[in-house]
Amino acid sequence: MSEKVKKEKIDYPFMLPLVLGTMMNPLNSTMMATSLVALCGAFKVTAGEGAILITSLYITSAVAQPLMGRLADIFSAKKINTLGFLLALAAALIGVFAPAFGWLVVSRVLLGLGTSAAYPSAMALINKKYEAEQRPVPGPVLGMVVLSSQLSMILGPVLGGLLTEVMGWKGVFFINIPWVLIALYLSRAIPDFPAPVNNKKESLIRRLDLAGIALFTAFLLSLLFLLTHRDFSWEWISAVSGLLLLLILWERRQESPFIDVRLFVSNPVLSLVYLRTLAVTYMLYMILYSLPQWIETVKHIKPGDTGLMMIPNSVMSIIFGLLISKLRSVFRQNLLGVVVMAAACAGLYFLNEGVNLFFVLGVILVNGIGEGVNMVANQALLNKEAPANQKGVSFGLGRTFGYLGAIVSSSQLKVLFHNGIDDHNFHQITNYIIYSVIVLALLLIPVWRMGKKEGAL
Repeated sequence: MSEKVKKEKIDYPFMLPLVLGTMMNPLNSTMMATSLVALCGAFKVTAGEGAILITSLYITSAVAQPLMGRLADIFSAKKINTLGFLLALAAALIGVFAPAFGWLVVSRVLLGLGTSAAYPSAMALINKKYEAEQRPVPGPVLGMVVLSSQLSMILGPVLGGLLTEVMGWKGVFFINIPWVLIALYLSRAIPDFPAPVNNKKESLIRRLDLAGIALFTAFLLSLLFLLTHRDFSWEWISAVSGLLLLLILWERRQESPFIDVRLFVSNPVLSLVYLRTLAVTYMLYMILYSLPQWIETVKHIKPGDTGLMMIPNSVMSIIFGLLISKLRSVFRQNLLGVVVMAAACAGLYFLNEGVNLFFVLGVILVNGIGEGVNMVANQALLNKEAPANQKGVSFGLGRTFGYLGAIVSSSQLKVLFHNGIDDHNFHQITNYIIYSVIVLALLLIPVWRMGKKEGAL
């Protein structure tokens, strides 16, 4: 028993700076929600023009997550983690002393690059640590990383509002300075695991696969434009398809590819993990974006009260995420995630203008459970399937698929809600969520077969 407890013990001095790093990206995303009005007023720009500060961070992060993961795999993961902190510090200083609005855009792009280094390098460091100790990564450690991001999403709007009231719009940039300095100081406890030895005589350019990075970036940006563009366009569909084909053909020929497309063929379960990540984030963001709007519009609840009603969602997500992280069976984690989301969908179908608010709160609680379970289950499955020497880029790519799910959901909501929100179009959203649950159920089949083969059900 004592040995089991020892194995599950979390090394907090090692984990704390990694957690602080992974919190920065969602924190800086959500803080802007409550400071954007003041910022736009200070620089005399419209809210539409100011929105570029939000989208620039998302787009940069979507591209930079696998890039930083690739760098963490090639070089020292600790050095890339430190580089991310330094870029975030530079971004904060530029933001605080920005003489014009354009400099804020530069700051947010740099912030996207810097904070994108945290998650993939953290996962690479965690795996290297436990690999050196010759034991698997404990579930609570994985859960700690996932749920710290969830916690920062809760804190973001509150912290952004407080900082804006006390320090003005500069507060949301300034907070990153002490945050980074504390994280850098604590990072001394992180060992500098050596980078893998490369016996092949390859130039740095070939090892980085700069052409592959450029093709992936072009493909991702064109895909993001296609997903956010309201009008159907064969030209953009052709461009996206062409870039994807070029990316696949190029990466297949590389000895050290940026995105190892051959891995998706040799390890199809990993491909399904990314598809599951997209489906889960699509589902969760559809609910998180649409449910508060439905509560405010149809149930006529004030925005402040609606925000209070959504807090239990995040609380349940954190509690059940921590609980599910202790479950060793990856299949059971994913199965529970599908079951809970199916229950949440059933609850959404019964929501209407005349339903009791306690029932609405119950649906919010069940959705929070599904959110926490699925986030942890996804990360556990990805950690199991990602190759040991490609943990950084694998987790970075997982985050990119997560961003795609969020972008698809927000684009679809714009179309569904363009004439307003009522019970009818809200239930249309529920239909799409159920389709995603069916996809998740089908994706359980290869996970079940894998677990049965390994005797780990």
